[in-house]
Amino acid sequence: MKKFKWTILSLAVIVSVCGAFVTRPHFDCSTMTQYYYQGGVYFPAGEEGVAYTCTNGSGTCTYYTNNGINFLPCQGGLYCTSNCFVREKSQTGKLSKPATIPANSQQSH
Repeated sequence: MKKFKWTILSLAVIVSVCGAFVTRPHFDCSTMTQYYYQGGVYFPAGEEGVAYTCTNGSGTCTYYTNNGINFLPCQGGLYCTSNCFVREKSQTGKLSKPATIPANSQQSH
């Protein structure tokens, strides 16, 4: 009976630790300032959906940095500023739908 009790207790501990890791918040780089890479230099990308959009393609669209020196990939795709389409935002403000609206049409200038 003691072996059975320790087995159940051990499983409960393992399940609770695994559950804690699964439910912890994941890092979302899209909330940080985005940069694009061009000609060996990183430039601020602006606001996604207004100044640029990431279109389908291979490669890295935008990068982020924590220290201004090391830049890490954030969004995949191709960086596009004109003649491209913008993904629509959901009610939470996150980009969810595929691109259907030209990027230039959303600028308020």
